[in-house]
Amino acid sequence: MADVTIGHGSTVSFKIGAAAAALLGQVTAIGLPNPQIADVEATHFQSPDRAREYIPGLKDNGEITIGINYDAGSATDTVVNDAMAETAPIEVTISIPTVSGTNQEFTFPGIVKGYEKAIPIDDRQTATITIRVAGAVTQAAAGA
Repeated sequence: MADVTIGHGSTVSFKIGAAAAALLGQVTAIGLPNPQIADVEATHFQSPDRAREYIPGLKDNGEITIGINYDAGSATDTVVNDAMAETAPIEVTISIPTVSGTNQEFTFPGIVKGYEKAIPIDDRQTATITIRVAGAVTQAAAGA
């Protein structure tokens, strides 16, 4: 049998300033940080075979999106709006299940830069939260 698991049981929380972490409700999709290493050109006049040379640069953890069922005025709506109003990065924690049964947590500073809502005529109301990962990402077993 394959060693796979589904995302059911995953959570997302925002910690804004000194306030307690707030769990987002009705999360339907979670994107995890996507680290990319910049390539810095190191070519010089004697580069072998007239080929460009590169060295690894800084890591950029990118942006993530979180999908939710939208409920205007709910606790989740309020915390997302509060996070968008912040002038400093918030702490984002994403917990996902693993095959071993011990959740893995990804914690990082984030800037909530988008909150797009969709209100269709014949389907559920949804929203997509866009977060810029604003620093290092820590991955560890939940509770570690």
